[in-house]
Amino acid sequence: MSLRARNEVTAATRHDPAEEPTFVERDDGLKHLPPVRARAFLGLVRAGASLARELDATLQRKHELTLHSFEVLLHLAVFSPDGSLRLSQLVQQAPLSQSQVSRIAAELEKRDLVRRSTAAEDGRGVTVAITEAGRQRFRQAQETHLRDLDARVFSRLSWEEVVQLASITSKLLEAPAGDG
Repeated sequence: MSLRARNEVTAATRHDPAEEPTFVERDDGLKHLPPVRARAFLGLVRAGASLARELDATLQRKHELTLHSFEVLLHLAVFSPDGSLRLSQLVQQAPLSQSQVSRIAAELEKRDLVRRSTAAEDGRGVTVAITEAGRQRFRQAQETHLRDLDARVFSRLSWEEVVQLASITSKLLEAPAGDG
């Protein structure tokens, strides 16, 4: 953050937030966010997009996995007691759409990293299970991913900032009060 931006943010924290307008309206009727809100919004969007791009590029270059493929393997390897989940459970757990998860599972299956089968419980759903080759690839990629996350995020923040970030992002991910 530039010194000017830091000074503006610091100055903004000194006044009553109730005095901060939700938006600024120009003489021609067009509206925009005031500087601190604009920086907060654009910073969040740009930081998230940049981080996802960088993490994805590293995983693809070093392990031939996309970030989304890594996430699917993560849920199977770490968050499933037996290494398998119904496709519908994967969709609920991973921040991906049904079509994305289906496409990723099909791609991972072609590479023998997962196996898809009809769900044994009812014969209607699809179960996705990580293979031994998938576990090996995930273990290798996990080391790279954790180092990358630390270098790009956690080593740049104090513990208090990490806690604040977790709190802020949790609030933002809660269901909105209305659709505005």
